[in-house]
Amino acid sequence: MFKIFEGQDLYDKIGEYDTILVATNINCTMTQGFQRKVMLNYPYVQEKNMTTKYGDPDKLGSILVCSKEDNPTFVLMYVNKGNQRPDLQTDYLSYESLEKCLHLVNILYKGKTIACTLPGGSKFDGNGDRDKIIAIISKTTPDINLHVYDYVQLSRREEMKKIRISELKLKEVNLEEYYEAVKKRKEEAEERFKNNGHARY
Repeated sequence: MFKIFEGQDLYDKIGEYDTILVATNINCTMTQGFQRKVMLNYPYVQEKNMTTKYGDPDKLGSILVCSKEDNPTFVLMYVNKGNQRPDLQTDYLSYESLEKCLHLVNILYKGKTIACTLPGGSKFDGNGDRDKIIAIISKTTPDINLHVYDYVQLSRREEMKKIRISELKLKEVNLEEYYEAVKKRKEEAEERFKNNGHARY
């Protein structure tokens, strides 16, 4: 059983779930979109991801459970090999791998409520066909309550631009609130860097 939430960013809802699925590649990179937010703010996920072999095709169709006490559990689903030439290959999702991953999740988390983005549907995790993905979800997840957040994920650059535009609009109407917003953003970035050890944004 699954339900689709249109236009809502899953990252804003993470606290409502104990388990979140993350579609990703076999190259241990989580550099854009929802994956990047997870990698930056829940560093134990990328630490576990880095224990796997880079570029190993045997990872396709497998999952990796990443957990830490008092934090949500993230389940990495290896569903693509990465795409170095998006101009030549627009759809690089392995539908077979996605099906295998969701089948495993359905067995391991029977009866649980789980959240994910549209797995393999963004330009960062496969750029797959939405209808095919939904058909696979419907086929493979009858025993879990899956909440699918279907929205346009942003790159790091796009996220930063969105934040900056918001801050500049605030600056036009309330200079004091603008300075507070910038201060808060920078403090959060420093705390993020302190936790993950490699990036602020």
